[in-house]
Amino acid sequence: MTRRTDALAERLEQGANDLAALAASLTDAGWRTRLAGDGRSVGVVVHHVASMYPLEIELALGLAEGQ
Repeated sequence: MTRRTDALAERLEQGANDLAALAASLTDAGWRTRLAGDGRSVGVVVHHVASMYPLEIELALGLAEGQ
């Protein structure tokens, strides 16, 4: 891999690890907390972000392959 693809892979991995750590640290009340200006719960946002990781990884793999 090139430096660019290595950096992208590391960034995705770090983001996933950080999200997992945040999710593991949340209490039940934390999961239900509504985000100011957004209205969605933390749980809904965490789920949304986590569900995007497979798409981001697919994109990163395509970039690494020169697509």
